[in-house]
Amino acid sequence: MYQIAVRTKQIPVAQCLQTYCFPERFLPLCQACPEYEKNWSCPTGVPDAASYFAPYDTLTMIGVQVFYDEAMRAHTDPDTVERLQQESYGKVKKILLETMLGLERACSQSMTIAAGRCEQCVRCSRLEGRACVKPERRRYSFSAFGFDLTAMARELLGIELLWSKTGLPEYHAAIAAFLTPR
Repeated sequence: MYQIAVRTKQIPVAQCLQTYCFPERFLPLCQACPEYEKNWSCPTGVPDAASYFAPYDTLTMIGVQVFYDEAMRAHTDPDTVERLQQESYGKVKKILLETMLGLERACSQSMTIAAGRCEQCVRCSRLEGRACVKPERRRYSFSAFGFDLTAMARELLGIELLWSKTGLPEYHAAIAAFLTPR
């Protein structure tokens, strides 16, 4: 069983860019990722952060924590852990994205920053050298733009990002944002 908690924080876009966006520092981490250049929402397919964020004034950061109970955390078999994670955290991330896309439809000229890389297709068309087949649903993540997501989560939402090499951590956190225009 799992439970969720949601935290939000508004910040001016300009302040967020100045305080947390360091693409030159974080690009090497992206380059070390097995998804690097394999997904249209990951570098090098990501626009420049300053240009992309320019039309927006306010960033509402949303952090959704998925807390795992002891029974879930007791599993260490990688296949079981992956299945449990997809049935909980994966499900929550999908609901979060659909909610954010709904907000975009309701709020003219707004935009979503997704929690993690795009997962709209089973296999990204970038692997075949083709353009994105779902550009209307593709959203970029903070990490893809070079934001210090660890500092943002901690300082703005009071959430520490956790990982575990075996099994599930106490919780996973999906960090997204909603950008609204001037």
